[in-house]
Amino acid sequence: MRWYYGWNVIAIAIAFQAILFGFTISSYTLWVNVWAESFRAPLTDFMIGITIFIMIQGGLAPFAGKAMDKFSIRLLVTIGVIGSAAGIALISLVTAPWQIVALYSTLIAFGTLLAGPLAAQTLAAKWFRGRRGFAIGISTVGTSLGATLMPPVVTKLFLEYGWRDTHLILAAAALLLVGPPVWWIIRNGPEEMGIEPDPESHISVARAATAAFPEWTTATILREPTFWIMVISLVPMATALTGVMHNLAPLAKDSGIDPLRASYLVSAAGGCAALGKIFFGLVTDRVDLRRLYWGANLTLFVAIWVFALQPAYPILLVASVLLGFAGGGFLPLLAAIISTRFGPGSFGRVMGLVGPFTVLTAFAPSAASHIRDLSGTFETALIALLAILVPAALVMVMLKPLAAIVPPKLAPGE
Repeated sequence: MRWYYGWNVIAIAIAFQAILFGFTISSYTLWVNVWAESFRAPLTDFMIGITIFIMIQGGLAPFAGKAMDKFSIRLLVTIGVIGSAAGIALISLVTAPWQIVALYSTLIAFGTLLAGPLAAQTLAAKWFRGRRGFAIGISTVGTSLGATLMPPVVTKLFLEYGWRDTHLILAAAALLLVGPPVWWIIRNGPEEMGIEPDPESHISVARAATAAFPEWTTATILREPTFWIMVISLVPMATALTGVMHNLAPLAKDSGIDPLRASYLVSAAGGCAALGKIFFGLVTDRVDLRRLYWGANLTLFVAIWVFALQPAYPILLVASVLLGFAGGGFLPLLAAIISTRFGPGSFGRVMGLVGPFTVLTAFAPSAASHIRDLSGTFETALIALLAILVPAALVMVMLKPLAAIVPPKLAPGE
């Protein structure tokens, strides 16, 4: 059996996410304590950087998604790599907290939007048919792989060289390790290379027979109930996950845990998120998506509840494992709903339209840290995050099984 080139594309997609996200967002929770001490500022001054970062990415996602369906993804990802590396390098020169926030809100946000999960999932949707769910799940492992491998590396570097020099090292590594492979290997789809696409499986053939996908427009997508069920169920899950993940190091510090051991909590969550993405990517092609969602939602609920109890380090490690595994289900579930209900041809457009709603997740990290600054504990914030998971789980009941779906008939010109 010949090696399918699409797996080369997926491998590079995993690599650019692992390195760029591992150096920036995945390690952000480790930087905030260092920056707060260096600038003698409260945590909230830095957590607002995550808030604005997510808002910018969410706001620009519809445009980026449309661009992924229309232009060269290779070029877009290359631009993203250069922008991210420039932002990381400039952090070494900052003299005030607002400058860190500004860089994460511009160069780093824009760069990782173009060279991130949206590009990876769109590439997987375009390159694969019969194994699309698995390929999309695998393609999103990059961010989790970065969260697993990079936090200890970043922590050891800044303990050895200081945070300013470390950012210069990370910027050079990102540019040199990611840029050339992206340009040499990534292509938009098999037709661009004149090769046969990934063959259909008996499952994908059956699904294609069940739903002949129309040409979706922004208006018809927003009128489709499935879109809103997806948003209302999945965005609260992402909000709860984001609120805890970006405060892992401060949560650990409140429990008397040193920075290096805190980095292992981040790595444990990231590693299990990678496993979660692989698991959910495998089973989304075979299992009722509603049941998978409820399993992920419940696991996330248990993990956050354990964090609220402030247990000993070994129990926090277990909670981090559960947190990561449950969070790993978010992107594969989202991608599976989009690809099976809207089709691969409109994948980038639909995924992009979900982006603005993920802006709501932006407020979770800074709100949680603000509550911590005011009350001295994360307990109230964690309880609030638990509360939003319950109604989200109830909404998922309304997602129709594939057999019950009747594709909408679009009016001429729509």
